[in-house]
Amino acid sequence: MRRKLTAALLTAAMAISLTACGGSGDTASAGASTGETASVTEAGATTTASGKEVLRVAMSADYAPFDWLQEDDSNGAVMTSNGSYMNGYDVLVAKYIAEKLDMDLEITQIDWDGLILSIQSGKVDCAIAGMSITSERSQSVDFSDPYYNANIVAVVAADGPYADVVNVTDFEGATLTSTLNTVWYDVLDQITDYATKDAALDTFASMVAAVHAGKIDGFTCDMPSAKSILVSNPDLKIIDFEGGTGFEVSNEETDLGIPCQKGNTELVDKINEVLAGLSKEDRDAMMDQAVASQPVSN
Repeated sequence: MRRKLTAALLTAAMAISLTACGGSGDTASAGASTGETASVTEAGATTTASGKEVLRVAMSADYAPFDWLQEDDSNGAVMTSNGSYMNGYDVLVAKYIAEKLDMDLEITQIDWDGLILSIQSGKVDCAIAGMSITSERSQSVDFSDPYYNANIVAVVAADGPYADVVNVTDFEGATLTSTLNTVWYDVLDQITDYATKDAALDTFASMVAAVHAGKIDGFTCDMPSAKSILVSNPDLKIIDFEGGTGFEVSNEETDLGIPCQKGNTELVDKINEVLAGLSKEDRDAMMDQAVASQPVSN
């Protein structure tokens, strides 16, 4: 869903998600091993000492609750090939796919700008990193079916004048904003006839502070980010538009897919088969688990 959010913004998302839940079971922990040294067989397939083929997945680790870095393996975090621990919704999905495909999992942390290049070069097989399925990206990689739909919501004060909004037109007279270079900010062009699109802010933390200070009435973001924010800000409320009453956006802006190397239809088909077995309820439950597992940021 993100276009190219800044690292500072994404780090701030973690900083205001203050929870350290440790008791939740791992939705997809069985069968996907990590930490083994991979080797290349004569046939060219990457395998581990277990004899299984390896699913090599890239993640950027800067988009909580989709992916983040942490100091240990708590809450089912996986050690990456870089030597750090990573967790989040993307990790849960990767573990689930690897388990269903009877493959070992190897996660490599790669900066957002290098994800597609790492797939094209063959360094990894795919990326699971909250990447929107856009027509531009589809020229360079082949995407799986959507593994998550990051619908756009609004966050407002729970006791404020817009707490009962059900339609975007109910924001008449409101002042809203979001973060620059995101679809979340762009959609606010749709309300300028009856509300104010305020100057973009840098971080989630600054947007939350602006609501608390009464400088704005609310801000837009995706549902996972909003859930993370409410963990430590229960005085806020998510406006989840239903029945076509929200912002008009294309599937390119909300559907997140798993990019694979161009022409690797075999892997794409296998991933799609696994994703077909994950219901919306399953995906929402995994996202809720990811939100609850986010560590307190330093």
